[in-house]
Amino acid sequence: MSQWVHKEQARRCGGNGQQPSDEPTAAMYQEIGDQACADGHLHEAIEYYKRAVRLEGDNPDYHARLGDAYLSVENASQALSHYRRALEVNPGHGDTHFGLAEIYRRFGRLKGAITLYRKAVLLVPNNPWYHYRLASAYTQAGRTELAIAELTEAIRLAPHEAFYHFWLGDLYLQLHHVADGMRELEIAVSCAPYDDYYCVRLGMAYTLLGRGEEAVAIFRRAIRLRPRSASYHCLLADAYATMGYALRAAMHYEIAGELDPYDKEYVARMRRRNTDLAPFVPDLNIPTQSVPPPLDGCADD
Repeated sequence: MSQWVHKEQARRCGGNGQQPSDEPTAAMYQEIGDQACADGHLHEAIEYYKRAVRLEGDNPDYHARLGDAYLSVENASQALSHYRRALEVNPGHGDTHFGLAEIYRRFGRLKGAITLYRKAVLLVPNNPWYHYRLASAYTQAGRTELAIAELTEAIRLAPHEAFYHFWLGDLYLQLHHVADGMRELEIAVSCAPYDDYYCVRLGMAYTLLGRGEEAVAIFRRAIRLRPRSASYHCLLADAYATMGYALRAAMHYEIAGELDPYDKEYVARMRRRNTDLAPFVPDLNIPTQSVPPPLDGCADD
């Protein structure tokens, strides 16, 4: 038996006049399984959750955790079995409805997944991740206004979580709500200033709006975080080019060099997004004179 289990027994039994038991409890196995999950040891976690289930087979929490772990290792059939068992014990078990929603969605049953996500949110309303997953399902189904409402609720529950701000900003931009999208991207970067991907997306928005100095600053931050990213140098060069700084643009196009297929697709995608958004930004005043054509490695598709 591990030292952790001995300590856990002492914590649970100490100070109440009872003698510590030599046998671990289901709750102990669950906690060890939780730690194994947190450490990325999913198969080990499954074994501990199975022990918890053997000791307390009528506890829906243990079945739900075991189902989650099985789903994480792509064993959907075992996950489904334990989720169903959890609901037999407690039909109102919110975590289980969420797990089932993930399975439904994985197999393309989006409508059923949305129904289950909604049940999970009703039963566990204070879990921001559940609201986010429901929002992403709504987005996939084209129900963007409902998605915005769920992301907004996730942010209310976790206001400093950059991830939710970023995805709300991205959704606003997809809907051509540029000002709202910009606001959420700026908040995301303020909450996670060392996330280079968030920085680049904000830099693209600044470039679109003609806020060149801010675009340059945020792209340079992204490059400091990932100095070998050719695509970031290419996008920084684009920002310099829109400002009319031909020599600086040429220097960064040269640093970027010949892009590999991944970087080439990424740069093309970022540029397309700005091209698509440009008609929805009023009074753009971006200089176009003295802008050199990109070098071959950064050329538009």
